[in-house]
Amino acid sequence: MKKKRTPFVCDVARGDERAFTLLDLMVVIATLAILAALMLPALGRSDDHGTRMVCLNNLRQMGMAANMYVADNRDYFPYANWDGGNGGSPAGWLYTVTSGLIPNPVDNSPWKANPITAWRTGLWFQYVQNTKAYLCPVDIESKTYTTPPASGGREEKLSTYVMNGAVVGFPGSISTYGTPCKITDAWSPACYLLWEPDENSVGLGNPGAFDYNDGADFPNTSEGIGRLHSTNSGDLLCVGGNVQLVTTLAFKKQTVVGSGPGPGGKTLAWWDSVSSNGD
Repeated sequence: MKKKRTPFVCDVARGDERAFTLLDLMVVIATLAILAALMLPALGRSDDHGTRMVCLNNLRQMGMAANMYVADNRDYFPYANWDGGNGGSPAGWLYTVTSGLIPNPVDNSPWKANPITAWRTGLWFQYVQNTKAYLCPVDIESKTYTTPPASGGREEKLSTYVMNGAVVGFPGSISTYGTPCKITDAWSPACYLLWEPDENSVGLGNPGAFDYNDGADFPNTSEGIGRLHSTNSGDLLCVGGNVQLVTTLAFKKQTVVGSGPGPGGKTLAWWDSVSSNGD
């Protein structure tokens, strides 16, 4: 009797089967590592681009607020918060000093319990009520932002951006405060109005939290322009309402008093309307 053959039995010898070798695995792992190394910088740049776009949109909203405010106030800018947190100073674009303090929604009562009340003290709040628009998402991770003022952190935590003291004429004393000028007093619509200062302009941590002792700033190299989204440039808002990307070198050139193309050598940074050279 013939033996019945079992169907579909593979006759391939075990010697013909092939498993992955250690070399194969090493090649695969090395390939994946190379691909990851190539992709990570691109992902990082994508994240940097995203946070920079947030900052750009923030400054654009500030520009709209500036234009609406001057339109409602006979072309005058608001007070620049050139006050060092001193009581008795006028209400400013960003805040009103209350009970001898700059409203602090991060650390101090009563604003910590209801943060939006801190921003409501500012003259621009009626035009920009989204509090996130005042803050760069990278900047709020800074040590000076997360540290309370009593431990060396910032006094002013309402905004990443500060206003050019040219608006009030760079008063020699914060007790004099200065008088806001008209938007038409700036010699050029490209004059610098608002920017993010550089806490590490002089060195790591220098000038640090001092950049945010109030809501205004000197346009000088010791305070600089922030580089949170680039190694050599930052964004700023111009008097005309447009936002520009300015390199640290270009910003530095505009901080040399009397060296600019404006009347009396006024620069885009030093444009005080009542001074002959903008200082």
